[in-house]
Amino acid sequence: MHNSIDPLYSAKKVKDMSPVEKKEYKEKTRKIRKESFKKLIWYINYKKIIFVSIIILNFLSSIFLATSTFLIGFIVDYALGFNQLKVGGTFSNSKFIIGLSIMFLTYLFHHIFNLINELLANKASLIAAKLMRSDAYKALMKMPVSFFDKSNKGEIMSVLSNDIDNVMLGLSGSLPFIFNIFFTLIISLGFMFYYSTYLTLICLVLFPILFLFVGILLTKAVPQWHKQQKRVGVINGYIEEHLAAQHLIKAYNQEKNINKEFKSKNDHLFKSSFKASLYTGIVWPYSHAATTLLQFLISMIGVIFALGKIPSGSGKEITVGILTSFSIYIRFMTIKINNLFENIGSIQIAITSATRIIAISKLKPTINEEKLNLLNNVEGKIEFKNVNFSYTNNLNDLQLKNASFLAKKGQVFAFVGPTGAGKTTIINLLSKFYLPLSGEILIDGYKSSDINEKSWRENISIVLQDTFLFKTSIMENLRYANQNASDDEIKEAAKISRADEFITNLENGYNEIILEGGQNLSQGQRQLLAITRAIIANKKILILDEATSNVDTRTEKNIQNAMLSLMKGKTSFIIAHRLSTIINADKILVVNNGQIVEQGNHKELLAKKGFYEKLYNSSFSED
Repeated sequence: MHNSIDPLYSAKKVKDMSPVEKKEYKEKTRKIRKESFKKLIWYINYKKIIFVSIIILNFLSSIFLATSTFLIGFIVDYALGFNQLKVGGTFSNSKFIIGLSIMFLTYLFHHIFNLINELLANKASLIAAKLMRSDAYKALMKMPVSFFDKSNKGEIMSVLSNDIDNVMLGLSGSLPFIFNIFFTLIISLGFMFYYSTYLTLICLVLFPILFLFVGILLTKAVPQWHKQQKRVGVINGYIEEHLAAQHLIKAYNQEKNINKEFKSKNDHLFKSSFKASLYTGIVWPYSHAATTLLQFLISMIGVIFALGKIPSGSGKEITVGILTSFSIYIRFMTIKINNLFENIGSIQIAITSATRIIAISKLKPTINEEKLNLLNNVEGKIEFKNVNFSYTNNLNDLQLKNASFLAKKGQVFAFVGPTGAGKTTIINLLSKFYLPLSGEILIDGYKSSDINEKSWRENISIVLQDTFLFKTSIMENLRYANQNASDDEIKEAAKISRADEFITNLENGYNEIILEGGQNLSQGQRQLLAITRAIIANKKILILDEATSNVDTRTEKNIQNAMLSLMKGKTSFIIAHRLSTIINADKILVVNNGQIVEQGNHKELLAKKGFYEKLYNSSFSED
């Protein structure tokens, strides 16, 4: 299934693509990564003072490191008395002490700047991670319900947690490092050219030759790092889904099958992770060996230059001190390069993760709600005009067909019909969770397609069939319907719904903490809390989707009495599994196979002796 949050998703494996498809995919990948990298830089550079400070500190750190290396050559040649590769010069006590002291100070400043650098880089990475997480979350909250219907929620969670961590770790480790490498290379090369132009040029020729193999290994490793991140997201999604379905899994004894499937996904993750680590593991010992070989070759060539009186290219004769400093510069440069190779995995993972995070932050609804109109002074007149709808956006697979009805202000409408008939679909459209494929839905003559969805829902109180409760107190769960509601107003609403009766019997009353999924409450109690929320919201339009489906008969009667007073002056829409509860509705709409097949009040529908009568008689016999 297509994963809408993965911008690099492809139904085909690259190896199975045609040359044209492969070219198009690679171009798409290159473009996305380039855009993501630019955006990542923007996040890093959000606090410019920190970013600039990191650059300056890295420059100063590299200067001090290079200077200390230069001083080593000075101490060797002028303090210890080595000159022109000959031993036996005059030892200079003062020069040795001065040189050693300055060298100590340069090393000290180098490490101090590095420490400050790391602290700033860590702060910059935390800021970037915070901004990325915030942008991604805001973008998700703007997406319509239909987006979440089609998305893998486990993978979304993986992006907001695992991928954010990857970016943070990658930035904190690599941000100062990259600048440090750049400045160290440039400054070290500057000193090396100062010592010997020819030796430096020879070094620049040998370096790419010796490290060519490393580049080949990295080209092999990078795709595996990308695969690794994708598969981490897949496996996280799988875990989350099946943790939520434990009752179902155990009820049907499916542990063996899901373990088998999990093993397959885990094996795929292992393969890509192992290949990536294998290539990376080869890089480090090889690059270390290449570094040692480069130092040896340059030292030997330097000795040949000195003994053969070969010009250095910079007007200086090769000395023991120059060769010593030269060798250390090469060592520093290659160590930095080796460290880059060592951390290239985390850097690539961070870039891949950033691509996924940024993809989410760039999500936009197809409709710009901010440009739509607002509702004011709503009366509560609702009209459906020839509404057609499909959850799959397929005209050949309609869940609602040519639905039309008119609910006047203050009327009570009830929807009845078999399971899957389309009742809840009508409620979803009325709540503007979805938009119709064709036809119009209107409030007071205003089309739903022209009205901002937030403004639309500000006039509607909803009690859905599945009650969701947060892991907080009952009081805060009830206040969710109206953040400005006082404790007294909330308690009064609970008395109307009769929820107060069970709340006051709890150990902590309204301060009782609800466990995940409302485990410490019965289904009926959870439903009562949902109804209380609707009372607290007190909107002009009321939607009750199977609001009393999970309560006992006594509780249901109490709720019905409360609802009668609650619905006064409100346009109300009810879905009820017990038809006896909606016989007093102003109009009952009978829904079957996505169509409104009958309309009328209870007496009118019974008189028709049609589909409603069969439903009613069946419901009566069950009761």
